[in-house]
Amino acid sequence: MKSRILILFFAFFCLWMGLIAKGIYLQVLPNQRLEEKQKKQFEKIVTLKPRRGVISDRNGKELAVTITSFSLFADPFLVTNPKWAAQKLSSLLNIRYQTVYKKLLNKKRRFVWIKRQLNKELKQKILALKLVGFNFIEEPKRVYPSENVLSQVLGFVGNEGQGLEGLEHFYDEVLSGKTKQLQLRKDARGRPLLINGQLFSEFPDGLQIQLSIDANTQFYLERELQHAIDKHDADSALGVIVDSDSGEIVAMANSPVYNSNHPTHYSSQIRKNRVMLDSYEPGSTLKTFIVSAALKENIIKPNTKFFCENGEYQIGDRVIREADTRHNFGWLTVSEILAQSSNIGSAKIAQKVGAEKYRKFLEDFGFGKKIDVPYGSESKGILQELPWSTHLLSNIAFGHGISVTPLQLVMAYTAIANGGWLLKPLLVKKIYNEMGGEEIEYTPVKVRRVLTESDASMLKLMLMSATAKEATGFSARIKGFPVAGKTGTAQKVDLLKGGYQKGAYLASFAGFVPANAPKYVIYIAVDNPRKEYYGSQVAAPVFSKVASYLVRKEGLQPVLISDIDLINESLDTHKSKKKVVSEWLGDNTPDLKGLTLREVLRKLNGRKIDLDIRGSGRVSSTWPEAGEKLPGNNKIRIQLSFEE
Repeated sequence: MKSRILILFFAFFCLWMGLIAKGIYLQVLPNQRLEEKQKKQFEKIVTLKPRRGVISDRNGKELAVTITSFSLFADPFLVTNPKWAAQKLSSLLNIRYQTVYKKLLNKKRRFVWIKRQLNKELKQKILALKLVGFNFIEEPKRVYPSENVLSQVLGFVGNEGQGLEGLEHFYDEVLSGKTKQLQLRKDARGRPLLINGQLFSEFPDGLQIQLSIDANTQFYLERELQHAIDKHDADSALGVIVDSDSGEIVAMANSPVYNSNHPTHYSSQIRKNRVMLDSYEPGSTLKTFIVSAALKENIIKPNTKFFCENGEYQIGDRVIREADTRHNFGWLTVSEILAQSSNIGSAKIAQKVGAEKYRKFLEDFGFGKKIDVPYGSESKGILQELPWSTHLLSNIAFGHGISVTPLQLVMAYTAIANGGWLLKPLLVKKIYNEMGGEEIEYTPVKVRRVLTESDASMLKLMLMSATAKEATGFSARIKGFPVAGKTGTAQKVDLLKGGYQKGAYLASFAGFVPANAPKYVIYIAVDNPRKEYYGSQVAAPVFSKVASYLVRKEGLQPVLISDIDLINESLDTHKSKKKVVSEWLGDNTPDLKGLTLREVLRKLNGRKIDLDIRGSGRVSSTWPEAGEKLPGNNKIRIQLSFEE
């Protein structure tokens, strides 16, 4: 009996010792597996994104901002009536009933998201339902106040706050701060422990970005592009506006636009920034550069004449024709070739320049390679390797057999406008922290000189003649300001079958204003207009409206005092033009030598005088000469020239 008691005592002793050892093992000794189980049972880790930095335009107008939103979550174990709750929430949140109900039935999960980034109004409506087992966490939400403005450039963010397209994607690391992980504590029954029903956290903000874009100009450009699409039944349109002195992009538009607040409602094709990603044959807007190359090589002068074969030019077994069958030109000067957009004249100039020199010239202007901009993906276009056949050289001279991006083309025209410097396009002006500290400011960058100032001035003169009354670019002109530019009408390449699409064109216009002292360079392209399709009919009028808006917005003084433009005819013909200005107050001829026409008109403002204006450029001489008595008819003849 005694031995049995001892055995029983020993057994209980061993059992208690085992329990004590187990307790020590569980409570005292470290155990990674048990710690993980404890955390899983009593803690929930929720990853929250920080507040993204603001993207603003050049004037500080906010284009992309982050606001506070409210994300709804549930503890299915505590939900008392999942069916009723799912019905109410699915109706309020516009989500499928089955989706919500299925989440609430899983009682093993103690934390499930119902819907994230709700506004304050929805939060109040849900709180009014007094649902058991539901609560909110505050999270940042990306919002685009102007909705459609600059949408393809800005891009958008995903549900988790990551940048997916455009600037939001390219500058994701800059805009987003550091990710924050919050520990959501739970009690012994697995219920979330909340402070007054909410979690509070300090979020480190991302850096802010200021663009060179002017939001008002961007809106105006997008609107006019959409009007052109509607008017001409086109597929799409795009436009770029660049400050000629700095290379700053004032507007970069793709139409149709999309609402960045709801990006998934639109196709990837609409969301695409075609200004940088599309490349195509530019058509006659490239004729400017064969003339530029010939000027640089000192092969031509503006009045050099070429025989344009009466509309048909045989090259081997190929025939080059003018774009308009009614054009059967004979002898044309270089200025007239540009003004009348002669394919044959351009081809003949190209043959004098030669393939090697012309290809190198196009490369120097930035064609055939990426600009390497620090704000997004881009196409490099196509500039074929040498050797070129005579026919290919001729085609490239008038904008076929080569593809360029709109950004490349507008920057090439900017080089002409600013006197010969190829600039780096500038979109991001500044990256900074609003609270101080880190700040990066971007300044204009000159890539290289591509034209002498003299050649650039001569080219401006010829491009002004291309908008004269009888020229193709006449509809691009605006009242009170001289305009320089070139139309383009290119057949669209058939990427599937090869060759060109029948009846499909790209209508375009590239130019700058005011032509005598360029401030803005503008490129407009309308894709596949089904009514009129020439650049002069479709794109040039859009240029005119946008340019007119810009000079008014900038407050530029008109070069001419009345609505009648002095530049009514080709400038290289040097025909005399007359202009009467107001009341004359003196008897002697003023000293006008070295002044531009704009400066002359400003100096004579308030005087009654009849001007006989000849040539272009700056005043080289006057009759009567400075200081001499005015004739009885109060007429002064002034001679303008580009000579130093």
